[in-house]
Amino acid sequence: MAGYVVPPGGGRSFGPGISVKVEHGVSPSFAVMESTLPPFWPGPGLHLHRAFDEAVHVLDGTVAFTLDGAEHACPAGSLVFVPRGASHGFANPSADPARILVVATPDAIRLVEELFQLERAGQVGVETGLDHAAVDPAAVAALYARYDSELVAG
Repeated sequence: MAGYVVPPGGGRSFGPGISVKVEHGVSPSFAVMESTLPPFWPGPGLHLHRAFDEAVHVLDGTVAFTLDGAEHACPAGSLVFVPRGASHGFANPSADPARILVVATPDAIRLVEELFQLERAGQVGVETGLDHAAVDPAAVAALYARYDSELVAG
């Protein structure tokens, strides 16, 4: 495996505001994506992953995180570590966009990308990013299950 540099604005984009910086397939255990969260975005809802951890660094704005039932307002510069099995969710309650950098295993990137593929298939609201309330619940549950993850009641 060769090292590489991703210039500002670089990376493969999918979905609204998402750019993969370290692609799944490059490393068996490491992937990175940057995401711009639209204003007043409700987030993906509470969920957990049994097979992987995540770290989320807030680059711009303030992101509302729920981690194991506790609410956290995380301004730029904050880092949230989500161990496997921890219920978590995040949202952008602000009128301004927020930006995050997610460091996780490749399956985390695949899960998010496949959720956006559901969007393109017309099963998710296209304008606001992932909004599980607008999705066929069985399709989302099946996708999460494929990645040893699940949505949890809030």
